[in-house]
Amino acid sequence: MSGRHPARQPAAAAGGGPTAMTTGAGAQQAVEARRISLLVVDDHAIVREGLRRVLSQLDDMVVVGEASTGEAALELVARRRPEVVLMDARMPGIGGVVAAKRIVAEHPDVRVIMFTAHAEQDLLWEALDAGAQGFVLKDSESAALVGAIRQVVAGDPYVDPRLAPDFLRQLSKPRPGSILSAREREILQMLADGYSNREVSERLVVSVETVKTHVKHILAKLEAEHRTQAVAIGIRQSLIH
Repeated sequence: MSGRHPARQPAAAAGGGPTAMTTGAGAQQAVEARRISLLVVDDHAIVREGLRRVLSQLDDMVVVGEASTGEAALELVARRRPEVVLMDARMPGIGGVVAAKRIVAEHPDVRVIMFTAHAEQDLLWEALDAGAQGFVLKDSESAALVGAIRQVVAGDPYVDPRLAPDFLRQLSKPRPGSILSAREREILQMLADGYSNREVSERLVVSVETVKTHVKHILAKLEAEHRTQAVAIGIRQSLIH
């Protein structure tokens, strides 16, 4: 034996284990804080599973919950407070558009992206009217969905490129809500309530011919074929209830 004592470890090493663990946990929390939290809402389990699988592979995103109905989505948003909700448009119950409207109203900081198989301009307008910030078709490439999420989080709305040309053209036209007069909305509501032209005329103290003229204008402005379709459009566009 040489008589030399074993080299002493640096003092910092004595607390190295716990210190290293704390630092690692802090770093992990910082990484989690930078990730986009998402809630996936779709009534088909295979769609939810597929989305979770794709999104979970990304370093900057994390799925914090899944729901199969709009009602369940409302509950989960309140509990999990995700940054983004991927919302199917057509589901049993209140549906994606109504759920989106309530989420945006109750949680203004939550962004909603409609994720749907329906490439319909009316549905697009409904979603945007409800407060959705994005509209993505389900047959999109995963990269397009991921790009849409990042774009919406950055504060820019996203519309699927295949719908964008028609959408932009529609922007230059007056919307139904802005071209119906107060009296026309009143009459449309009465039609929805089941009033006949004569009953409307008696209620408003105008002639039946005047009512017919108003109805004709309503059909033209809403591009409806008949009264029933006009009422449906009015409800869909939240012109009446």
